[in-house]
Amino acid sequence: MFTKSTLFKNIWLDNQLGISFVYALNIIEEICYVLIPAAVGMLINTFLTGQGWGIAAFSAAYLGWQGIATMRKIYDTRIFTKVYNQIAMQTIEHHKAENIEIGKINARIELLKQVVGFFENDLPYLIGSVVMMFGSAGLLYFYNPQLLLVCLLVIVPSMCINYFFGKKMVAVTKLVNDKYEEQLETIETKQVPDIQLYMNEVRLLNIKKSNLEAYNFGLLELFVFVMIMVSIYVICKTPNINYGDIVATYGYILRFAYSFDFIPHLTERLASMNDIQDRLEDVF
Repeated sequence: MFTKSTLFKNIWLDNQLGISFVYALNIIEEICYVLIPAAVGMLINTFLTGQGWGIAAFSAAYLGWQGIATMRKIYDTRIFTKVYNQIAMQTIEHHKAENIEIGKINARIELLKQVVGFFENDLPYLIGSVVMMFGSAGLLYFYNPQLLLVCLLVIVPSMCINYFFGKKMVAVTKLVNDKYEEQLETIETKQVPDIQLYMNEVRLLNIKKSNLEAYNFGLLELFVFVMIMVSIYVICKTPNINYGDIVATYGYILRFAYSFDFIPHLTERLASMNDIQDRLEDVF
């Protein structure tokens, strides 16, 4: 995907220091978040026994998570509004020089908001999910290697499901963006019945796109459900496990399960990014 157009390369090369700083904060934030179940388990054991570093561990993990998240939110808007202005102006100047109709220019400027949103929201979401997946897997192995094996079984069906729906999502996304580029011209030149027909076609395409993401998510969650059930059974059969470790282990099972939630959304976003790059290849 990223080799088909220089759009993403331009964004990265022109803003790599700022984007790298925001992503580094995102990684630290997610590491703190991953550590919270273990810290909660330590806190429970400290309260039950009166010993240990549970209070300090929980305070460091939770306040670190929220503190870094606050800092990231302060900086990311500054970085990504600058990115949007840069690529929007480049697109406007190129399209005006090529005498492209104003409706198509306007549509593509709006589509560029999706590109910036991908860098600002979707990539951090992906990074966070990857950190959460591997962090949770490592800590599950620390608590009980059997639990890690159970959790890993969900990966193969999730990849197969996502591949199937991903191919369909690419085709529907292209049709949605085709319609979007026709919007201003349709409103200006067509009669009310034609505009109503156009709006209904756009609505049906967006419903189809949303349904694909929902089906992808729903089927994946069936496998996650089985994983959680089996994992809890394994916890219940683990001898000599204390209350804190039960809470921590269950927390990491959920963290691992939640890390799969990004897959259907990411599939939709990648399909959209791929189509936008194709439309703007001559600009960048």
